[in-house]
Amino acid sequence: MCKHVLALTLAIPLCGYCQGYADSPFYKPTSAIPSNAHVEGYEHGIIRANGIVIDLSESVPFSSPDHELIRDWRVEAQVDGKKPAQIFHFFIQYDSLYVTFGYDLLAEPVVGTDEIKCTFSALPDPPDHPLYRDKQIVPVALPSDLATIVIKSGGAISIRTLPLGPSKIAVVHYLRLTRTDVSPDSGK
Repeated sequence: MCKHVLALTLAIPLCGYCQGYADSPFYKPTSAIPSNAHVEGYEHGIIRANGIVIDLSESVPFSSPDHELIRDWRVEAQVDGKKPAQIFHFFIQYDSLYVTFGYDLLAEPVVGTDEIKCTFSALPDPPDHPLYRDKQIVPVALPSDLATIVIKSGGAISIRTLPLGPSKIAVVHYLRLTRTDVSPDSGK
């Protein structure tokens, strides 16, 4: 009984401010990053995993009446440094809404091509996880069928975070993934 009450109290804040992802993934390849998206504050090339540079941008609906709600956040992104496959960890935590959105990304070069295989998974939450976040705020559950996608080096992925606030406007993050072992015009 106590577990059910706790689960309900954690779910109530989520119900008021966000929607689920239903059967669609939260990510998809995109042809371009909008010109109004701004860089996340990580210098180009600073985030690297498995020979791939990961650049982050975001598009925030500043005209939204919920702008103040969605600006109250904490973002952290890092690569765990483990070998042979380094994992990119990302989360965005909306403290005032008591909601966290996060994921792990395994980005791997596809041998013999200029492509990158991207495998998303739910953000794990062990006590020794490298990201610092409020562990009392449970991450939003992601769909269980997170399909792998393949993009060309230099390509981008759009990531729709939670639709927040009464008008349900989502912040969209963009990842540009570029291999360090091929040049954009190499034709590999």
